[in-house]
Amino acid sequence: MFKMIFLILSLYSYANANSYKDMFEKDIEIKKVDKIYASTPTILYSLYAIDKSKIAGLNFPFNKVEAIYIDETIKSLPIIGGWFGKGNTPNSEMILKINPDVILLSETSKNQSEKRIRDSLGNINIPFFYIKANSIEDIINSFSYLGKLTSNEKRAKELENYAKKVLDEAKELSKKVKEKPRVYYAQGNNGLETECDKSIRSELITLASGDNVHKCQNSNTYGKELINFEKVLSYNPEIILVYEKEFYKKVYSDPKWQFIDAVKNKKVYFLPKGPFSWFDRPPSFMKILGLKWLLNILHSNSYEIDINKDAKEFYSLFLGLELSNIELNHIMGKDIE
Repeated sequence: MFKMIFLILSLYSYANANSYKDMFEKDIEIKKVDKIYASTPTILYSLYAIDKSKIAGLNFPFNKVEAIYIDETIKSLPIIGGWFGKGNTPNSEMILKINPDVILLSETSKNQSEKRIRDSLGNINIPFFYIKANSIEDIINSFSYLGKLTSNEKRAKELENYAKKVLDEAKELSKKVKEKPRVYYAQGNNGLETECDKSIRSELITLASGDNVHKCQNSNTYGKELINFEKVLSYNPEIILVYEKEFYKKVYSDPKWQFIDAVKNKKVYFLPKGPFSWFDRPPSFMKILGLKWLLNILHSNSYEIDINKDAKEFYSLFLGLELSNIELNHIMGKDIE
């Protein structure tokens, strides 16, 4: 009798479900979409831009840099964790407690094992919806899927149109660039961690028609390839992009870095961040603005924009924030001494 009742309830449930396609074109039946658990930061941030009211929990607490720009109601949501990074897994009990209507999973999770994830949740019947978010193009394409899922297709289209215009501008400019500036991406407090030119983490350099000087394949999925100063000296980059504030503060005063063309010519740039990096770590839709910023740095004569004006427009459109000049200067590191 119990099985019969369960079957009837299941059939009733599916009869009242809506059908969606995920980014692998798989049909997903979902009854309602009021609470969404996004299992990676990149997907969570895109969901935040499309419809933050549907976010059911966070992957981790926002740090100080991020929290300043995040809605108060979102910051107070439960911390659930997620399937991302170096073997991170979420709090399964918390997922069951909040009982989301759908779980957003990454392409990486799909490749690893859906069965393992289902097993960790006790095979509970929550629909899985896969989102590709490895590259900036994936992130842009994900907007329409998130828009349909949250019934915010108009907003999703608006964000997608903005982002595709920037990407198209970059592709158009690449046809005209005859000589790409040599760019070194400096991470770590000593500036001696970087990313290979084949890494998705440095894709903005390639998209902005720059030449990432560190030619290699990734030795691991996390990145941050170690390099010595002699190697950087041999590369002699024209442009240095700096992730850590600590290194940016000392690069112009450290005697050995004075031999590098980028330092001699004052072409060292702090990578803006707030709430998320415009470049990487974590990757997010903010890379769209980062691409505009980098195009202007690498090709200021052929890509002339008012980055302050454009950045304010971007923050207003994607995050609903009206930035002051002081806030924008802080995000862009112009107040670093």
